[in-house]
Amino acid sequence: MSHPHYVIVGAGTAGPVIAARLTEDPTVDVVLLEAGKENTYEASRTQGAFFALHGSEADWQYETTAQPGIGGRSITHPRGKVVGGSCALNVGAWLRGTPGDYDVWSKEGAQGWDGAEALRAYLRIEDTDRGPSQWRGAGGPMTLSDLPSPTSLPDALLDGFTEAGYGARGDSAGATPYVADRFQSIFKARTRRTSADAYLDEEVRARPNLRIVTEALVSKVVFDGARATGVVYEKGGTEHTLDVEREVILCAGVINTPQLLMLSGVGPAAHLREHGIEVVADLPGVGENLHDHPVAPVVALAPSGVGGSYQGNPLSDESLAQWRLDRTGPTAFFSQNGVGFVARTPGSPVPDYELLLDYNPDISDDSPVAGATGGDQRSGYKVWAVLLHPKSRGTLRLASADPHDKPVIDPKYLSHPDDLPDLVDAMRHAQKVTQSPSLAPYTEAVYPAIGAPDSEFHEAILKTMYTTYHLVGTARMGDPSDDRTVVDPQLRVRGVTGLRVADASVIPSLISGHTIAPSIMIGERAVELIRETS
Repeated sequence: MSHPHYVIVGAGTAGPVIAARLTEDPTVDVVLLEAGKENTYEASRTQGAFFALHGSEADWQYETTAQPGIGGRSITHPRGKVVGGSCALNVGAWLRGTPGDYDVWSKEGAQGWDGAEALRAYLRIEDTDRGPSQWRGAGGPMTLSDLPSPTSLPDALLDGFTEAGYGARGDSAGATPYVADRFQSIFKARTRRTSADAYLDEEVRARPNLRIVTEALVSKVVFDGARATGVVYEKGGTEHTLDVEREVILCAGVINTPQLLMLSGVGPAAHLREHGIEVVADLPGVGENLHDHPVAPVVALAPSGVGGSYQGNPLSDESLAQWRLDRTGPTAFFSQNGVGFVARTPGSPVPDYELLLDYNPDISDDSPVAGATGGDQRSGYKVWAVLLHPKSRGTLRLASADPHDKPVIDPKYLSHPDDLPDLVDAMRHAQKVTQSPSLAPYTEAVYPAIGAPDSEFHEAILKTMYTTYHLVGTARMGDPSDDRTVVDPQLRVRGVTGLRVADASVIPSLISGHTIAPSIMIGERAVELIRETS
């Protein structure tokens, strides 16, 4: 396989999907390049100890610039540098959004990516006991299961959402998102199964027309004029050039894909010239449109002597040993296992807020309720308020022309004047859940306090607003005639040939959900488009 037909950069979430599907045709040769190693990290396989990989060699260890909207704090953004990508070191939540979210993509210029097309792909992707049905698939590669729970408090939280008037128990991917749901995740028998595990099984890896190269850092796409002809990558201290017959497909993620495009001369011309990079295509949209789901917690502290919260240390040797033995114990659970969606306008096809129901109050030294008597020993919970459709947009820029230097990540959190009041409104909706009858036994104090003025919410947001790790948009898909567009609806990079992008960077606007599912869906749809246009 000297000159493969396709080179795929990134074996994270979408890359394995494309590699597996393309090599179903034995006449098509594919090389899949991954900067990290194979996923041999035991903690990655668990529901509760995955965050042990944050800051490790399996994490790119990215961080934003100081964000004025949250008091100058920087936000860390773990990203998987491993086969399986960020699927290997996150919660693994399967929350795919509503059809209305994808209809917005289509209206914004991504024709062919509407809700009906997205649902068709998801029914083929999923293997869940909630299907087969009109809304859920069964028998697909991605095995989904409900998050387990060791206490009754998660059910009380779901009941609290219902009692607050937001919706009955149900499936958030069903006919309406306005339900209380114990969401599913990418686990089988309480063991994580990433898209790489699902699509690149032993049979697929044994195909003679697929070669997977790990610990291979791609430094640039090579062009002959405006045509992509291959890539340059580093492995073992040696630089290699890999030529390609048909296309290079970038699946390196919302941070690494725009970085690689710019290092290769595709991006805002003035910015590239600042770093001495020859311009191949002046695409001002590369690195623009960066946005994320901001989230802030409403924290409730239970009366002394009331239990129910998350217990135990999932990272302890004892907990890991118990999980290894029978998949039980603290390492088998993740406390944020309930979800409900809220709209300011009842019946809207697209929710405004997501409420994540968390049976761990996290009474640490910097917690807002840490000063309560016996706070570190007391139970409680959080209701995380997620702003699903923020208007703030940030940028990703090169720090230098050196591919080893981390890019400059500036999401500009809460920079749009509507986002702060909308996040406050989301938190007030979260507070309604805390006042439900089912949660009364677990609720002695709430922060911010019930009835607090907006100024107290603003103070809380400055201290506690964080990220859901859902960065998207830096290689925006849309109408090719729009200067902001980076890839057309066939995922082809504007201004060049032989180059596509298929990962979360192409998402034009955030969905009312999380980003694993749409990233895999983009991979599946990419293969269809490649076959149609090859």
